[in-house]
Amino acid sequence: MESKKWWSSKTIWGVLIAFLGFILTEKLQVPDIQLPENADFEQLKAYADAIKEAEGNLGVIAGQLLSAFGTLLAIIGRVKAETKIA
Repeated sequence: MESKKWWSSKTIWGVLIAFLGFILTEKLQVPDIQLPENADFEQLKAYADAIKEAEGNLGVIAGQLLSAFGTLLAIIGRVKAETKIA
């Protein structure tokens, strides 16, 4: 049976890309925002501003897209694979 080098495998590249997306998402994610009990107006305003900043964070979106693309590539690579990796 034929074999190929690891760097020519779609499955391997898909897994690496998905992992990179996971790392980006984790590192760029906005920390959990906790609202204190009996918050005053300033605390509520700071909380609302933090929520606005967290939504649509391009780094997190890019990481999630990379993860999705990598996962899809790995699945396609595994389904279409005809040779073993050497």
